[in-house]
Amino acid sequence: MRPYGQHFLRCDEIAFELVKRLNPRREDVVVEIGCGTGFLTRFVAQTGCRVLCYEIDESLSLEFAKNVPHENVELRIKDFLKVTREELQGAELCYGSIPYQISSRIVRKAIELGFQRCIFIVQEEFAEKMIWGREKHRGTFMTALCQTFFDVSILRRVPRRCFEPPPKVDSVLVEMVRKNVAVDLDSYERFLRELFSRPNRNVKSVLREMNIDCDDFENVRVRDLRIEQLMNIYSRWLHDKRRTV
Repeated sequence: MRPYGQHFLRCDEIAFELVKRLNPRREDVVVEIGCGTGFLTRFVAQTGCRVLCYEIDESLSLEFAKNVPHENVELRIKDFLKVTREELQGAELCYGSIPYQISSRIVRKAIELGFQRCIFIVQEEFAEKMIWGREKHRGTFMTALCQTFFDVSILRRVPRRCFEPPPKVDSVLVEMVRKNVAVDLDSYERFLRELFSRPNRNVKSVLREMNIDCDDFENVRVRDLRIEQLMNIYSRWLHDKRRTV
C-alpha cells in the first residue's frame, strides 16, 4: 500500500474518455490533481496543452519523469489543497483521480480556484451526494455546495479492476461545469454548514433558530430545499448579518 493510500488508474478506455470530455486546446493550461506515476498525464499531454501536475508523494517523481517525457508537462511536488490561484497560470480546466478520503475538500478547493470545468474520478457514493435527488437521503451540505457552483453529471462507471491496487468501493467519472454564480465562498459555506447541521428539521424552525426572518417553506425540510431557495435564504441571511453588525 502506498503511504497516501493511492489507487492508480490503469485503464486506457477510461483515460480516453476523460480526455475526450476534458477536450483541452493546445493553448489551454490544465491542472491535474494527484498525477501519481503519470498514467493519465500521458494521455492529456498528447493533446498539446500545458499540464500542471500536482503530486504530494515525492517518491513517485522519478517514475513520473520516466513515464511522461513531455516538454509541455510540469510536475509540482505540492499538496493541491495549498495551491493558490496565482500559481495556476490562468488554468480553467482540472482533472484527476482524486483521493476518496479528501474528495469534499478537493471539490471545495476547485470552487475556490475558479475552474470552469473539472473531470474527476470519484467514489460512486460521493458522486451521488454531488447530484440533487441521486443520494438516498436527498440534499446534503455537499450536494448544495456542488450544485450551487457546478452543473454535475455522472458520465460512466469506473470498475474496480481499472485500478492498481483495486479499491474496495466502486468509482465513477464525473463532469463539473461551472455556473455563472457570484457568491462569496467563505460566507456561503458558513451559511450552508449551519443550515445543513439539521437536515431533517423543518426549514421554518431552523431559520428561526438562525435568526433569519422568513415566513415561507411551510412543511419543507432542509434536505428538500432547492438551489434557488437556498440562494434566496442566503441573501436574507446576509442581509440580517449586515444589519446586526
